[in-house]
Amino acid sequence: MAIAQLDYDRFETVVVACPKGVGVAKEFATVRVIGFDQPNISASRNLGVDAASGDVVAFIDDDAIPEPTWLHHLAEGFADPDVAQAGGTTLGRNGISVQHGAALVDATGQSHEVHMGEEAPVVLTSTLDRHPRLHGTNMALRRAIVQQHGGFDERFAFYLDETDLTYRVSRSGGTTLFVPKAVVHHASGPSRFRGSDRTPQDVFEIAASAAVFHGKHCASEMRDSAREAFLTGRRRWILRHMQGGGLPPDRAAHLIRDLTAGYKSGQTRRAAPARLWATGEKPVIAKSIPHAQDLYLVATGRSKARSHAEARALVAQGHRVTVFEYRPDARYHRVVFTDEGYWLHIGGIFGREDRSEPLFRASTRQNRIDQTLARLAGIRSKNPYLLEVKT
Repeated sequence: MAIAQLDYDRFETVVVACPKGVGVAKEFATVRVIGFDQPNISASRNLGVDAASGDVVAFIDDDAIPEPTWLHHLAEGFADPDVAQAGGTTLGRNGISVQHGAALVDATGQSHEVHMGEEAPVVLTSTLDRHPRLHGTNMALRRAIVQQHGGFDERFAFYLDETDLTYRVSRSGGTTLFVPKAVVHHASGPSRFRGSDRTPQDVFEIAASAAVFHGKHCASEMRDSAREAFLTGRRRWILRHMQGGGLPPDRAAHLIRDLTAGYKSGQTRRAAPARLWATGEKPVIAKSIPHAQDLYLVATGRSKARSHAEARALVAQGHRVTVFEYRPDARYHRVVFTDEGYWLHIGGIFGREDRSEPLFRASTRQNRIDQTLARLAGIRSKNPYLLEVKT
């Protein structure tokens, strides 16, 4: 639903999904759906790339929501023919705090944050032993580049799949662009690998992927130390969840054993033969909403029900809608994209939006709305003044 609201003139949506996901995706007539019921994210990404018609392929996960201008900002970067890949800002569960920003990665697969001091797109440059990498839920690459590099390595069934590919592209000299205003909200949904609270459920494939990455990118004399650093770090990670009450001791012990078993499995995995990509022209299913307006409503105690009903009606008419529900208290702010297809900002007039703000600050409802609009400038809407008030 959020992808259907993207403010971009021409794009197609390809969904690669399990049977349950196929059923959901087929509710949208403009979506091309590919059924795939194997637990291998690299293989599913390759199927999507193979089916795509465009010169640039953008990736987003099923537990993520794009801001309306996401593709607009990513696509602008590819006007420069030297740009091979681009990524943006990924926000965490509260819809405000940054989960993933710009990063470099070393040969062990360890990411290192790059601090960004500006809102304009920036080319990420390599250092002696670190190269740019992108996050799979918020990235775009030239399709030809993906194919030239053999696509995603299907030995990475889960974890490090995008790191491996974007690291290879970077090391080969491809330019990587970081676009701060290309924003995606990532909820880190539950799966067979983690619970809804991010408690680990299965670490076998994580360890296997680490072993594959080390075998591909670490010098032989580094691999033993890389293995021990990975296993030690992940054991501590599991034990922290146990100490916090998320894992019973016997389950934690089982996961620690699976780390070693998974790593050994990854060491023996062999690369697949070169992939044969589809050729020829493909139909493009384009989607744009030229008549859509970017609107916001204010829901107060008396008007709350009416404002939400109005938001639903406006979404049904094809508009992009934001509802501000700021109450006279000091609650922390959070942002969600509702099942009805509109953005909802909830929090206290006196509370924190950015988590670096004071716990309490004197303000008015309109001042807090204006502050939020300033933070979203050029993100929720292309218009720098953002959204028009719907009265």
